[in-house]
This record gives sequence, structure tokens and C-alpha cells, in this order.
Amino acid sequence: MTLSPFAGRRQLLLAATLAACAPLSALAQADYPSRPITIVVPFPAGGPTDASARLYASVMGEILGQSVIIDNRAGAAGTVGSAAVARATPDGYTLLWGGTSTLAVAPGLYKNLHYDAQSFVPIGMALRGPLMIAAHPGAGVATLQDLVKAKGRKLNVGTAGNGSIGHLATELLVETSGAQLTHVPYRGGGPALTDVLGGQVELIFDNASQLYPYVKSGKLRALAVTGAQPYAPGPEVPTVKSVLGKDYEAYSWFGLVAPKGTPEPAVQKLMAAMTKAAQSPQIRRELEQQGLEPGVPAREFGAVIAADYKKWSGIINRAHVTVE
Repeated sequence: MTLSPFAGRRQLLLAATLAACAPLSALAQADYPSRPITIVVPFPAGGPTDASARLYASVMGEILGQSVIIDNRAGAAGTVGSAAVARATPDGYTLLWGGTSTLAVAPGLYKNLHYDAQSFVPIGMALRGPLMIAAHPGAGVATLQDLVKAKGRKLNVGTAGNGSIGHLATELLVETSGAQLTHVPYRGGGPALTDVLGGQVELIFDNASQLYPYVKSGKLRALAVTGAQPYAPGPEVPTVKSVLGKDYEAYSWFGLVAPKGTPEPAVQKLMAAMTKAAQSPQIRRELEQQGLEPGVPAREFGAVIAADYKKWSGIINRAHVTVE
């Protein structure tokens, strides 16, 4: 078949256009980042999630040579901001500061969620910290063994709310140990802490870094932590696993993810910057002061997200956990 002169010229023009665009696209990716990067934190400013994101943003900005801006988009337990990033243009300039609740718990908890863990590319876990179960000194519970053996007496456990990591850790403890506990959900960890300090509820299950200062002051009694090893600021507190002699582990973690489809050169530069930031003296010092552990690289982070989703969605189903 013979092409007309017009068709031939169109094909030549198309080929020339593609040839011209390819180097420009490659150059754009090679120059990444050429403008400020936004990290969406799906929770209000001022909390621990926001603080950790701002710490990493500052250090990564210096490494990448561009400003890294924090955009707080709170709502619906972190799912509003997370869904917004999942829908964002995958160009490496809009990222999500994701955590246990938004990436591993929410996909198994909310039926009409507009994203899941597969909507993102892991960049790296920034940090992780164990939870702690603690008691009011007047609760009559001195150790985790006392809690497990308190048959015929249902103790109240305050947490940050239905479906919170403290709630799911409580249900996992009931399932693993047979302890008789009544979950008392609050609208956040602050109100739960206020009530356990006042003796309105006997127990609280929340992040160890939030509770340990009250343990040191004698206002709370630490029963156990949920990490694989003892909590660094309080090595005298046993792990749940060591007390029960059964497999039990629960962490609250945060890390950086990008929308699925983000160009590989951008992903690789972000991964390298994240790894370098995690090794900086500034970040290591801050994490150590709070009793938090350094994170893990992107490949391991993806495996953590998948494993925690499987664990917590299983608990959600077996314990019939629901949210309004």
C-alpha cells in the first residue's frame, strides 16, 4: 500500500514530535525535584504525626535542595487527606505521611474507602513505636499477669476510639490471653488519658511515648509494652510477648508514600533522601529522646504495611469492630 504525500508527512511530523518530547520528559525526571514538594499530613497540626512529618520534611528539604511543605488535611480519621493523595497527579510533588491507622487499619475498617495500600508506592518508614497498656494506681492491677488472671472482673480499657490502634491492640490481647476487658472508646487519646488519670477508667492502651512520662511520675502503672523488645526509656517494663509466652506484637508507625504511578526516577530520589534523612544525627536524636525506633527502607516498609493490614483486618472481622 502506497501512502499519500499528506499521510507520509503526518507520520514524519509525529515521529519528530515524539523524538523531541522523549528527551524533554527524561530531562524533566532527571531534574526532579525542580519545585517544592508537598507532604500531606492527614491529621491536624500540632500532634505527634504532624511533628514527625515536619522533622523529616526539614531534613529531606536540605537533602533534595527544594522546600518540602506540610499540608494538614484532617478529616475522617485521616482518610480524607489519604484519599486526596491517592487521587493526586503521580509526579512526585504530592506525597502522603501515612501511618498504621491510614494504611493498615482503615482499608479493613471502612467499607467505602476510596483508596487502599495498593494506591501508593512506599518511599520508606520514618519511625515506629510500641504501644503500652497502663493502669491507674488504684485499679488493683500491678502486672499484666494480674490483668489476665482477674477472672470474673471486667476491667475498663480506654483508647483513642473505635478502630484505633489501641482498640485493636486491646482486642488482640483479649484474643491472645483470654483477659476479660471492656473497651471504652474516646474521641482521641487525650480524653482517654484524662479519665484514666482521674480514675474514671482502670486501664489505658496507647502509644508508649505518650504514656511513659506519667509512668515515671507515678501517675500510671505500666503493665506491658507491645514491641518485640523492651521499651528503651523504660526497659523495666516487660513486653506482652515475654509475659504471655505467645506471639504478640503491635506498633504504631509512620512513613512516606507516593501515589501509584509516580515516575521511578522520582521514587528513587525520594527513597535515597528518606534513607539519608533517617541516618541524620538530628532525626536519630529526636527519635531516641521519644523512645521511638528508626524506620525501615521502602521494600521492607511495603512488607510491613501488607503484614499489618492482614493482622488488623483479621482482628476487625473477628472482633466485629465497627465505626460510625
